Amino acid sequence: MIDKLKKKFGPKCAAININGEVNEFINIPSKQMKFCEAVDYSFNIPLRLNPENLGCPGARRCIGFDNEDRQLAIAISGNNNIPAQFVQDALNNVSKLQSIRHINLGLTEYMEKDTKPDLYIVYVKPDNVTTVMHNLAKYSTMPSIPPYSLLSVCGNVFANCYINKLVSVSFGCPESRKCGGIEKDEVVMGIPYKTALQLIRDNKV
Repeated sequence: MIDKLKKKFGPKCAAININGEVNEFINIPSKQMKFCEAVDYSFNIPLRLNPENLGCPGARRCIGFDNEDRQLAIAISGNNNIPAQFVQDALNNVSKLQSIRHINLGLTEYMEKDTKPDLYIVYVKPDNVTTVMHNLAKYSTMPSIPPYSLLSVCGNVFANCYINKLVSVSFGCPESRKCGGIEKDEVVMGIPYKTALQLIRDNKV
């Protein structure tokens, strides 16, 4: 299905699977990466993130590899000149995963035959989001658009989409804008597998 989604949304579209195994070679980076950076790479190269090569503290928190919200809030506050209490309140509302061994990003159409994606992450123009929102309304479904400019790709999109099974939209955070390859006229959208399948089958995107 990834090829069909790329035809609809453009090349910045990644199929993502959690904890699964693939029957084709997948790159396991030896250097530490940010989650948003890995998503950007995965538009062209399949790769796997694990506790050893995921280096971003915010992403490690959202994916469940670390559990130090108070220290993370202080660090984010200091780096962004945002009150620590605001950051802490935001973290309290950002989804956090559990029991993650690894994440496969950038599954190819061939890989999808054996390893079903859990969700897709796409970088899209705002009008694409409008189209998806309009068609979700036909199923009485609303997307999730968290208001925080923190942990956007890893938390507000990836973790939120996976846990709540909702199309999740974010305008990006400073780190993802800098390291994740999000262009000025793009936003980030996570689409659960079943929703993507429904939209493709109904030719609604």
